[in-house]
Amino acid sequence: MDKIKEKMSIGDLLKALKDEFPELTISKIRFLESEGLLSPERTPSGYRKFTPSDAQRLRFILKLQKEKYLPLKVIREKIGELESGKMRAGDLVSGGMDTLEMGEELSAYQENTILREDVPQALDIDLAFASTLEEYGLICAHQGDDGPYYEKEDLKILRIAKEFSRYGLEPRHMRMYENLTGREVMAFEQIILPALKSKDPEAKRRALDNLLQLINLSRELKDLLLKNRAKQYFQQSNQPVPF
Repeated sequence: MDKIKEKMSIGDLLKALKDEFPELTISKIRFLESEGLLSPERTPSGYRKFTPSDAQRLRFILKLQKEKYLPLKVIREKIGELESGKMRAGDLVSGGMDTLEMGEELSAYQENTILREDVPQALDIDLAFASTLEEYGLICAHQGDDGPYYEKEDLKILRIAKEFSRYGLEPRHMRMYENLTGREVMAFEQIILPALKSKDPEAKRRALDNLLQLINLSRELKDLLLKNRAKQYFQQSNQPVPF
């Protein structure tokens, strides 16, 4: 932050943060401004002038995107907490964001859709990475009036997949989840499809209720099986099992 000046052009701001955030571009800064997350001063001739406070805010936004993959809606909320005093200014440059839990991060994705072309700016995830997930059937880009878009479930998968990649698990490894899901869906279809084809509305309702129960049972079973397999590593290391 030693490169931060009292008043900076957009180019100066980019240079000041480029070492810490190599992926930062002028178009990204402009996008965040268009989303209302940055409000630089304007000279009479229309040029942007960024203050140290603007630079600090931008760094905060980029950290949340880079480390937590939070959507813009939640980043706005965090900025609101900062401005209201619920969050200390020092948290902008400290590791305070590490206290966010996985559940909080995932529940943050409540937007209905995000245009595919906006993913790099909004989520800080490369389109090439999203395309690979599409190729493996993990997410799906839907066609809308403004172009291809992702629904909120796709956004959650994008975030999880990006987090997995930090541990060396690439989209091709994650295909096993899609394969398992496909087999589960086929098994569940055999149970519920006869009722769904019925003309009886009550039979259809019961079938959908059964489907929800099957999904919940499947989720719980997979969680328990994984924990049963994983706990041996803690036991072998003489460490308490954390679940």
